[in-house]
Amino acid sequence: MDGTRDPLARDERAELHWLRAENTLLRVQLDILTDIATGYAHDVDTILRLRADR
Repeated sequence: MDGTRDPLARDERAELHWLRAENTLLRVQLDILTDIATGYAHDVDTILRLRADR
């Protein structure tokens, strides 16, 4: 390689834009699901502790 980059074709640039947008959405969804799972685990832990104290 001579160090130069070939410019992206229009369809390649559109696909790259779409993939970046999808990646952003997936990261947000992962953050939301992680928060939900953490809250659920905390709730289950609390319930189990209350039952063990009886």
